[in-house]
Amino acid sequence: MTGRPGGSRLTRRSFLLTLSAAALTAACGGGEDTPGAAPSNASAGFPVTIPGKEGQTVLKAAPSRVVTVGFMRDIDEAVSLGVVPVAVTPATNFPSGLPPWVEAKLGGKAPEQLSYEDSLPFEKIASLAPDLILATDSYSLSDDFADLTAIAPTLSYEQDVSADSWQTRVARVGQALGKSDAAAQLVKDVSGKITKIKEDNKALFAGKTFTFSLLNAEGALATVTTPDDASAKFLSELGLTLSDKVTSLPQSGPAGRAVVSQERTDVLDADIVLFSFRSDEERKKVEGDKLFQGLSAIKRGAYVPLDVGTALSMAFPSTLSIPYALDKIAPQLVAAAGKA
Repeated sequence: MTGRPGGSRLTRRSFLLTLSAAALTAACGGGEDTPGAAPSNASAGFPVTIPGKEGQTVLKAAPSRVVTVGFMRDIDEAVSLGVVPVAVTPATNFPSGLPPWVEAKLGGKAPEQLSYEDSLPFEKIASLAPDLILATDSYSLSDDFADLTAIAPTLSYEQDVSADSWQTRVARVGQALGKSDAAAQLVKDVSGKITKIKEDNKALFAGKTFTFSLLNAEGALATVTTPDDASAKFLSELGLTLSDKVTSLPQSGPAGRAVVSQERTDVLDADIVLFSFRSDEERKKVEGDKLFQGLSAIKRGAYVPLDVGTALSMAFPSTLSIPYALDKIAPQLVAAAGKA
């Protein structure tokens, strides 16, 4: 999954630094009736300074108007902590612009979605008068941070957008929102769900290997090659092990992936084979291939096909997406492991 295109330094900086008096008034007042707005007594822990890779975030008080500009996980964690952002960048992999785990939590409420093509709509963001911009999941933040902080305090990732764990991300978002205790409880609750499934299926999953693959943008087979990949971590935390057949493959394409030629489809074989599809056409293409059909895991039925939404819930983990992924994927893994 590639990130959003990076923005460039914009001469609109002067506009961002001279917001209208009306916008400034909205930022300092109002917001009390905004869904998810921080309560008036939510001042514990403020002022706060949160260091980050792209720069520090300084908040004098609990924010009440939040905008998220990350890929998905910023809105996940805000909503998970009970805050409905004023506006968000849409999750374009989903027709509604919102992941299903977010929609379920919102219960009918919906933030405004920011439309854009090549770069973030900075003027539009400024007009919303946010007092916090969440960008821990932004793949263009190194380019956009200065422009965003000219509008409002902006929360960066700690190390890197791909390196920060879901535990780190929710802790940072929780601190910025004045909800650190709630964030810590979420980590405990979600970790408990993972542990329970692992322990309940310890004998079944122990020693079982897996591969997880997809078709890349060029339509070629691509497979996860590193245990550090978020999807591989998710499966490993349940007690499975990434197959040695793929960990030795040379990386090609996005980090942690290797392109596998059709004639080497055999390297995808493992105790359990997972494959993610973006469309029915992709699934027909892969599953109709005789070499894929010849894999021992496929013959045994130790096969877990995933739609792109479910795959994303595993690949971009958050305190909302992980429970969703567990509900969707764990039963399939149990069934597949029983045939391994």
